[in-house]
Amino acid sequence: MRIARPGDEIWAMDFTASMGRFEPITRKQLSSSGPVTLSDAGGSGSAVYDAIATAICHLRTSTNPRQAIIAITDGLDEHSRLSLYQLIDAVRSQRAQVFLIGLPSRPGFRSSNHSERKVELVSGRDVDNPTVVFHRLANEAGAETFIPKSENGLQNALKAVSNLLQSEYTLAYYPPMTSRKVRKIEVKVHRRGARIVESRFVVGNRDAASLVHYAKGTCEVSPKVYPYPYESHVTNTGATMVYRDNFSDRNSGWPRHRDSHYVSGGYELSTGDAGSNHGRPANIGVMEGAGLGGLWGPATRGEARKPTTFKNNVVAAYGPSWSDFRVSASMKAVFGPSNASAFYEMSQPALPAAGLVFRMNDDGYYALLVSPSKQKARVLQGTRDRPANARTSTLAFEVVARTFEDHSFTESVVLPWTIVEHASPEQAQLAVEDVGDQITVFVNGRKVGTARDDSFTGGYVGFTASAPAHATFSDLLVKER
Repeated sequence: MRIARPGDEIWAMDFTASMGRFEPITRKQLSSSGPVTLSDAGGSGSAVYDAIATAICHLRTSTNPRQAIIAITDGLDEHSRLSLYQLIDAVRSQRAQVFLIGLPSRPGFRSSNHSERKVELVSGRDVDNPTVVFHRLANEAGAETFIPKSENGLQNALKAVSNLLQSEYTLAYYPPMTSRKVRKIEVKVHRRGARIVESRFVVGNRDAASLVHYAKGTCEVSPKVYPYPYESHVTNTGATMVYRDNFSDRNSGWPRHRDSHYVSGGYELSTGDAGSNHGRPANIGVMEGAGLGGLWGPATRGEARKPTTFKNNVVAAYGPSWSDFRVSASMKAVFGPSNASAFYEMSQPALPAAGLVFRMNDDGYYALLVSPSKQKARVLQGTRDRPANARTSTLAFEVVARTFEDHSFTESVVLPWTIVEHASPEQAQLAVEDVGDQITVFVNGRKVGTARDDSFTGGYVGFTASAPAHATFSDLLVKER
């Protein structure tokens, strides 16, 4: 920005899942030796496509014929209302040159070395592979991409963009406004050493507003025209937001995989075939995960490789982000033997469990884990916290905080294993109220435990199952507190 020439207009915006203010950068700010500060977008995650579309909208009022958009991002789009295809059409239809610079400091970007079109987040959702996003935008929309491998590489990429803006020629083609037909463009230069960046396709109507719908009077991508799948299940009663999902609508947005999917009457998670074939596991390979914006790996699952293993931990989370709330759901679970690791390859000791996850964000999440107390007794046999009634099959639960680290997580106990008499782990109504740092657990409407922890201040709710187990959840209800 500091090499800007007289007459240049510079605007900047911070973005996460939300958009910050699109604000001008003044000459006084640029002449200062200190950093240029922007309004914080707040929140977490990333809506790359919506951010670029927002910039396109703001640039429509610019009087300068030459325009450029520089997006510094890991490319991992979790929250955009627009699809990649809609963004490509919008970029084709406007005059700004688009530069994409990969951010090397995000684990999600470092993990995106897969060639598959989609990759799976730790929350279980599938998103566009960042590598594919950069490639598609470069090839189809004429964007210039830089993928640095280090902080120095990031600086060099920024310098390269500055040099291009200072030295390049621009050849413009304006198709007739009477046609929306997409036209293919090819540019050839008979000069040694010349470098060509071209938009291979162009749309007849250059007005991006005709392709992207914005909220009236703003440059916000319209929530009404491009709703999130879960929004039809959200109601606002004054200052309180309520989210309900009985999973009868299979397009309500939850992950749809072999180990986490919609079933008749609910939503099921499975770490293996815990309920049939004498507890033998299904052909599911063990995967590890990074943060919410990190990647498990390819979303497209091929044939399993032997030896067969359980998946240690399956998580599915979706819907609005919550700070203070109460979440409840009905659970029906089938638990495999706690000594399954003696018969099958497990990457950690087996303790079959299932339950709720909450406040899942980029740093980690809380989990309410439910297990039969007799299974818990087998694992704890010979230790001080072995339940006195180890021969019974009553319900046991604990609350843990799982903090993401690289491709796995560390776990700390928030509320230790507790026995709940007269409650079945195979069928229970679970609820958690989380307000501030106060966590309260309910089983079948009965308050069974409280704890204080401030590891995570907000995030998504969902479900989890730990090997060997599978569980079906129904009647999800989340109320803002």
